[in-house]
Amino acid sequence: MSPPPRTALIFLNWRTPELTVAAVRSALHTASCPETLRIIVVDNASGDHSLAHFASELPGAEIVAMPENVGFARAMNAALAQVTEPVAFLLNSDIEFKPGAIERLICTLEMEPRAAMVCPRLLRPDGSEQAAVVPEPQIFWELTNRSLPRYLMRIPRDRPSAVPSVVGPCMAVRMEAVRPLGFLDERFFFFFEETDLCLRINRAGWRILYEPAAEVVHMQGESANQRPVRARVQFYTSRYRYFHKHAGSAPTVLLFIGIWARLTLDLLLLPLAVLLTFGCRRKLRDKLYTQWRLWLWHMHLCRPAWGFEPADWLTARRQACPRD
Repeated sequence: MSPPPRTALIFLNWRTPELTVAAVRSALHTASCPETLRIIVVDNASGDHSLAHFASELPGAEIVAMPENVGFARAMNAALAQVTEPVAFLLNSDIEFKPGAIERLICTLEMEPRAAMVCPRLLRPDGSEQAAVVPEPQIFWELTNRSLPRYLMRIPRDRPSAVPSVVGPCMAVRMEAVRPLGFLDERFFFFFEETDLCLRINRAGWRILYEPAAEVVHMQGESANQRPVRARVQFYTSRYRYFHKHAGSAPTVLLFIGIWARLTLDLLLLPLAVLLTFGCRRKLRDKLYTQWRLWLWHMHLCRPAWGFEPADWLTARRQACPRD
């Protein structure tokens, strides 16, 4: 008799069925005991051939078909509510597990009783390292150089270590720790939901670990890249929502003014760069267009419908999730 599953792997799909199937297969092929893994695939109303593809290629997986695109947090929560295993993995579709990664993450989580979450070392497809650990966001750095605190962090590369926050394509969580926290805050449609969860984990007295011995390849943004400008708008929407929740209205207004001023400066300088640069003109033109759309979105006072979420989505989520 096969042992009962002890770990739930939750993959979120939105119009990337081939990537999702490849991600699931990488988990099963690299795990030493794949029979202990419970595979759950959440489809966020892709409206393509995703469900048929999963039925054909992943007959052993549990498929959760959302009635509409409800965003990352709400879709993940729908699957987490069904998890009875002690450990669950929250996973993007554009990942690939390296051998032993799943077992290493589970072992690290089990060895530290106060750990609520652990994340792996993230690699790009070319083998270069992608940032997996990030500092807690602060208004000052958002207005000056949000990358600098990350570069200044000193994270051990030879052993697990406690970290303030992580990037979210692969997160293993202890269910007894995150269930009382209410899982992910569904007011975040996409982006910053893992940042918010990390902050709430830390405030609850639990720890977040980084395990460099576990490696996962992340293609980065395959779903979002289908609509790059809307993805940037959604990122800024969630950014403001995060700071409004945790810092209040006044700092968020300050952040808005600072970012708007920076976008205005970009719009003044980028056209000159396009004229003077020959080798990167296409890239600069794309950036100019994105910055112009973001500037215009700010001038419209950040209407959420310019991103991924429907116009009335946030109102419904506030009613359903009144907590702060």
